[in-house]
Amino acid sequence: MKKLITVMAFTAVLSVPSVVFAEASWYGSLRAGVDSSDGNVSVKDSGSRWGIQGSSEVSEGLTAVYQFEQEISTPDAGQPSGRLSYVGLLGGFGSVTVGKIWSASYNSVGVITDNSYHSGSSQTSLRHGNAISYAFSNELMALQVDAVYRGADDNADGNNDDLEKVEFGLSVNLGEIGKVAVSSVDNKDTFDPGFFQTGIDDTKEGVKTTTVAAEVYVANLTAYVGYQETITAVSLAGTNTNTDDIREDKLKTTFIGIRGGIGDTGIDYVFQWRQLKDTEAPLHLSNPKPWSLGLGKSLGGGASIYLEHADSDGIVYRPYAGSYGDPDKTTRVTLQVDF
Repeated sequence: MKKLITVMAFTAVLSVPSVVFAEASWYGSLRAGVDSSDGNVSVKDSGSRWGIQGSSEVSEGLTAVYQFEQEISTPDAGQPSGRLSYVGLLGGFGSVTVGKIWSASYNSVGVITDNSYHSGSSQTSLRHGNAISYAFSNELMALQVDAVYRGADDNADGNNDDLEKVEFGLSVNLGEIGKVAVSSVDNKDTFDPGFFQTGIDDTKEGVKTTTVAAEVYVANLTAYVGYQETITAVSLAGTNTNTDDIREDKLKTTFIGIRGGIGDTGIDYVFQWRQLKDTEAPLHLSNPKPWSLGLGKSLGGGASIYLEHADSDGIVYRPYAGSYGDPDKTTRVTLQVDF
């Protein structure tokens, strides 16, 4: 587990801008398990990946860094998509990276509010491609700003703007007490969600998400809390209401969780609870309160085993989010081997 944490720490370049890595290294993590979702049993992958990362000293005080990471599907040996792929420069000014990176929102608040093994969510961007990112950190704080541009095939919605999304993330260390963080995401995408309701031809004009989070350390226990508000601006022009008004749909989420170890057993636990409330557009969401509880133990030699149960309590399809929720009840046992 410690080796994997070290690997993931490098992917968040902003957290270690002053570190110089001597050479390239291969790494990977295979994670296969058995999943029972509402009585249906299947073999599932839980985020397996392989990658290469490294650095090259360009001059005194300036280092070139790079990383490529690919998903692996353990049930069928497939490689569904790439997770990371970037090059960058690292120095006293911080770091500038270009490619597919961990997002500013995840590196700041997501790492606090998403601590389940499989079923939780920070509801932030995880990674994004076509990005230019600047990051700086020291012992007190970590800052990251991302500009995400459209790929060659990303203009299907008719929006020809090159800039797709801007993200900002800031976390402040509170020493042995904990840390606080904030992120802001301005997603400039548009699309027509008219399929949601017959006769409606409204258009999503952009999504803005703000998240604040904090974690507190008490002995070997960490408690965390977060609050997120997502505002979707929807143009009603051309609808059956014949109006040029803009409607704002608001999704509010509260995160609460704890994680730590159980005595000297070597067993780790994590509990996360989320309350989602869609006050402005109640048809889009059924106000669920999803929670998850997980137990994990290192077996040695890079191997670990995890058990997690999640109850999503009725998440339904959300057209403006463009995604489905998880099944109502899911239990998964996963064996993970890191190399």
